[in-house]
Amino acid sequence: MKMKSTWLTSWLAIVIITGLFFTLQGLFPFNQAPIGSYAYLENISTQLLVSLVFALLLVNAVVKYNHSVMTVTLGAALAMLFFVNILGLKMVDPTQINWVMHGDWQWHFMGWHFFRNEPWQWPLGKITNYFFPIGTSIGYTDSIPLFALLFKPFSAFLPADFQYIGLWIFISYILQGVFAALLIRLVSKKLLIQAIGTLFFVMSPVLIHRLGHAALCGHWLLLAGLWLYFRNWDKPSPYQALTSWMLLISIGALVHPYLTVMLLGLATAFTARFWLVEKKWSMTPALLQLTLLGLTCLFLWWQAGYFLIDNKNMTGINLGHYSMNLLSPFNAMGGGSLLFRDVPPATDGQYEGFNYLGAGILLMAVWMLYELSKKPVQRSTLKKHLPLIIVCIGFTIFAVSNKVTIGNVVVIDIQSQLLNSLAMFQSSGRFFWPVNYTLLFLIISVLIRRNSSKTAYVFLSFGLVIQSLDLSPIYQSHHQVRDNPARHWDPKASPGWENPLHLDHWKVAMPYYQHITLVYSRYCGEAAAPYLPFSYLAASHGMTINTGTAARFDAEKTMQYCQSLREEIGQGKVRHDTIYILHPKHLENFKAAAQLPVICAKIDGFDICVTQESQKNCPTQS
Repeated sequence: MKMKSTWLTSWLAIVIITGLFFTLQGLFPFNQAPIGSYAYLENISTQLLVSLVFALLLVNAVVKYNHSVMTVTLGAALAMLFFVNILGLKMVDPTQINWVMHGDWQWHFMGWHFFRNEPWQWPLGKITNYFFPIGTSIGYTDSIPLFALLFKPFSAFLPADFQYIGLWIFISYILQGVFAALLIRLVSKKLLIQAIGTLFFVMSPVLIHRLGHAALCGHWLLLAGLWLYFRNWDKPSPYQALTSWMLLISIGALVHPYLTVMLLGLATAFTARFWLVEKKWSMTPALLQLTLLGLTCLFLWWQAGYFLIDNKNMTGINLGHYSMNLLSPFNAMGGGSLLFRDVPPATDGQYEGFNYLGAGILLMAVWMLYELSKKPVQRSTLKKHLPLIIVCIGFTIFAVSNKVTIGNVVVIDIQSQLLNSLAMFQSSGRFFWPVNYTLLFLIISVLIRRNSSKTAYVFLSFGLVIQSLDLSPIYQSHHQVRDNPARHWDPKASPGWENPLHLDHWKVAMPYYQHITLVYSRYCGEAAAPYLPFSYLAASHGMTINTGTAARFDAEKTMQYCQSLREEIGQGKVRHDTIYILHPKHLENFKAAAQLPVICAKIDGFDICVTQESQKNCPTQS
C-alpha cells in the first residue's frame, strides 16, 4: 500500500511540476516561430520535454523513488529532445515525400509505394510490378517490412503520397533512449546517472551515421538484446526467455537481416551462458530455444521476400570492400570529429565500417583501463560472460573481414571462393555495432561500479562534455538542415524533388495502359530515362515498370529478360497495353521495326511511343 501511495504521489508531482515549468517557459517570448510551423512545434516540444526531464530528476532527488517507468520515460524524453532539436519534426510528417526522393531513401520509399498499390501475394512481401517481369520484395528494397506490412491493410485510407521512413527513424531514436536508460538502470538506480549514461547512446555517432539507410537506424534492437542479456533474470525459465527473444528477433527479422544476425548472435551468447556456463538449463531446452529462434527468423525472412533470389544469382561485391578498418573506433572518417583528424580508409566502401566511439568515450575508456589495472575483473565474471566475449570476437573478425586494414594500408588480404558465399553480408563492417555498444555499456558500467556516486557523476559528466564538444560539428550540420531533411543524407540536396513529368497527359493516359517499358533500362544498357519519376508514376497508377533500384537483384534472370526484350524490340513486337520510353538512339529503329502502327512524341523531354490502336480509347492531349 505504501509503495502504491509513493508511486501515485511521485507521478502526480511529476505531472504538476512539468505543467508548472512548461507554463513558466510560456511566459517568456522564446517561441517566435509562426504558429503551426514545424519550428513552432519543435519549440513547444522542446519546452515540454525539458519540463518533463526536470520534473523526473527533481522528484527522484526529493522523494528518493525510482520506478522503472520513470527510467523508461526519462530515456524516451531525452531521445525525443535530441531528435527534435537535431533532426527536426519535418521528416516525421508522413505526407512529406520530397525529402525521401534522394539517396537510398528513394528506393526504400519506392518499394513501399509499389507494395501498397498491389494485391496481397505469397510470400507477403513480394512485389510484382517493380522490376517487372522479374519482380522484387519489400525486403530487397529495404522498405522496413515491419511497417510495410502494418500499413498496407490501411493503404486505402492513407494519403496518396505517404511515407513512414521519418516515423521509423523517430521511433528508433525514442527506443534507443528507452533501452539505453534500461541498460544503465542495471548498474545504477540513480536517475541522474541514468540520464547522463543514456545521452551517450542517444548521441551515438554510429547511429546518426546511418540516417541515409532508415532500416539500419534500428540500433535500439541491439540495445534491447544487450538488455535481455545483462538484466537480472531470477531463475530464468528457458520458455520465459524464449518469449522475450522471440519477440525481439521477430521484429528484427522484419526490419533488416544484418540486425537480425546480430541479435541471433546475442541470443546465442545468452543461451550458452545459462546452458554451458551457469548450468541453469539443460541441453534440450537450450537447443530447442535456438532452433525456434532460427526457424522464426527464416520464416519471417521468407515472408519479407528475402528468398525470392537464389544466392548464387545475387548481385554484390566480394567480402572485404565494405569492411571495418582497425582504426575505425578512433577514426571519424569524415563523420564530424572536432578533436581527431580523419585517417584515409583503405577502400571507398569502408564507410560501412564506421564505428567511431567519440573522444569522450575514448577518454573514459582510458580511465576504465586504469580502474581495471588497480582491480582486475574477477575470473568468475569473465567466465560468466565468456559466450558474449566469444560472440563479440566473432563479430569483430567478420567486421574486419578477409581484408585486414589499418588506415589506408592493407595488412592481410585473403582471397577464397568460399568467402564469396558470404556475399549476402558483404557490408561486413556493420557487424561491429553490437561490439561498439557493448564496449560503451561496459565502460560506463565500470566507472559507475568502481566509484562513488559523486565521482561517477564527475567522470560521466566530464566525458559527456568532451563527447559533445568532439561531435559538435556533425550535430551542428544536421541541426542547420532540419528544414530540408534530404540534407541529413546529402548536404548538397535540393530543397525539394523536381518531378520532370509535369504534363496532364500522364494523368489522362495512365488508366488506359498497364505497363511502362524502358527501351532500355539501366540494367540492359544505356538507360532510356531516369528510373525514379517513371517508377513513381507507375506505382501511383498500379502499373508495372521494367526498372528500379534494390539492395540485391537476380543477375541471371535480369540478363535473360534483357536478352528477350532486345529480341522482342528487334522483331518489332509491340503491345497495346504498354507505354514505351525510348532512348533517342533506339527511337528510329523502334518505329521502323514495329509490326503495328505506333505513335511517338516527345513529352516532357522524353521520347514516348504507344500503338496507334491504343490511342483510340485514350483521350490524351496533343
